[in-house]
Amino acid sequence: MSPVITCLAHMTLQDVSVQRGGRTLISGLSLSLNRPQILWVEGGNGIGKTSLLRVCAGLSRPEQGMVVWSRDGEPCTPIEIISFLPTQNYAKAQLSVEEDARFWGADELLPPVGLTDLARQPSGAISTGQAKRLSLAKLLAADNPIWILDEPLAGLDAAGRALVGRLLKQHVDKGGIAIIASHAAIPIADIFVQRLRLTSDTD
Repeated sequence: MSPVITCLAHMTLQDVSVQRGGRTLISGLSLSLNRPQILWVEGGNGIGKTSLLRVCAGLSRPEQGMVVWSRDGEPCTPIEIISFLPTQNYAKAQLSVEEDARFWGADELLPPVGLTDLARQPSGAISTGQAKRLSLAKLLAADNPIWILDEPLAGLDAAGRALVGRLLKQHVDKGGIAIIASHAAIPIADIFVQRLRLTSDTD
């Protein structure tokens, strides 16, 4: 019998509506994430995936409704439990990869993400896929129980996509939650995946 894995944090959306540019993208969305899992947000371009992820991360406010975050049964702020990985990769171009990673406490995580050989390269000179790997190292260093990932496979080759799948499985297996928006399939197995498809019918 498999051991019961305790969820490290919870998130609840209560009747959430999301707008962008005065247009309602999502209306009356309620859901609860209270077990280790992946929530996979699907839908076409412009449907509101990134806007919803930003609301879940506490970076934007919903037009209506509310998002509640908690840890160990106590309310908390999103900054205490969430790591947000945007589509764009942010690196300090004037620093080497190792120096950039060290700033975030992630220099020891360069080997797991496959950047050991690039440690002394300028961050501004590495490829999009390598910059994504550097962002993944920073994500791991933060060690937050909820990950919110916007197109995490962007710029990655097959090995990079497999790496994302492994990291997600490890995260959920230890009690974490991941909210993902991705057009591409992520190679993940043996973890609970809940799918949320946004359509024009929800506008």
